[in-house]
Amino acid sequence: MSLTRFWAGAGLTLGLRRGWRSLAIAIAAGLGFGAWMALADSALFASVIPPSQVALLAMPMDQLLRLLPVLLLYDEVLLRLLTLPLLIHAFRQLTGREEVYWPAILIVACLFWPLSARDYLATLDMSALSLLREVTLHCAAGTLWGWLCWRHGWLAGLAGHVAAYGTFLPLMAP
Repeated sequence: MSLTRFWAGAGLTLGLRRGWRSLAIAIAAGLGFGAWMALADSALFASVIPPSQVALLAMPMDQLLRLLPVLLLYDEVLLRLLTLPLLIHAFRQLTGREEVYWPAILIVACLFWPLSARDYLATLDMSALSLLREVTLHCAAGTLWGWLCWRHGWLAGLAGHVAAYGTFLPLMAP
């Protein structure tokens, strides 16, 4: 079975479901969320930003731009391209219902992302503020990228994720 047919069977699309409109929505959502992340980190969570993210932000821009595709592709390929449709198919089999997108999106964002990021999460101090940061920034971002994938296509989720870095990195650069 091809990836396109697998995705279509889950009610998803790899391309942009509504063409340029989907792309515009994804970029606007990503830019807005990236700005929220930068604002939240500078105003609310400055004391709990993990050293790994401080080091990432201190990298020269050319080095960071070479690393960015690896960061994006890991989340986008592993979590949304493969895991999201697998969960949708599994939930449909288990429940017999068609509308199982939200549980799948939330499980990918709030369970599978933390499991896949356990090395990163192990560097956190696990205070209430630190946990609040992870939920309001990373789990919420994963939920947004999953929603974009569902409503507008995988490329829209990827475009939103890239756009978020497009505002977050310049706003947080030292």
